[in-house]
Amino acid sequence: MAYKEKTCPKCGSKHTKRGEFCSRSCGNSRPLTKEQKRKIGEAKSAWLTSGSEEADVAVHNFVSGGNNKTPDPVAPVRDNMGSGRFVQDGDLWEEV
Repeated sequence: MAYKEKTCPKCGSKHTKRGEFCSRSCGNSRPLTKEQKRKIGEAKSAWLTSGSEEADVAVHNFVSGGNNKTPDPVAPVRDNMGSGRFVQDGDLWEEV
């Protein structure tokens, strides 16, 4: 499908694509209006106060700066595990 030739307002290249921008990177770099920023802020605030588990984690990480995260568990050592025991996906398993 051919569109009329236009000039991208971001980079100035000529293109025959749909829309005013020549690519996704040029289109995503356009500045937001105050109204758009307000709507995004309201939606983000509503999500953060919704009480969902993902929102609670996001609030915690933002407030703590990521410093209060629990450390990853240490993988079990393979030496002297005994018979009937094995490690899979970082977990220690025993055959019963």
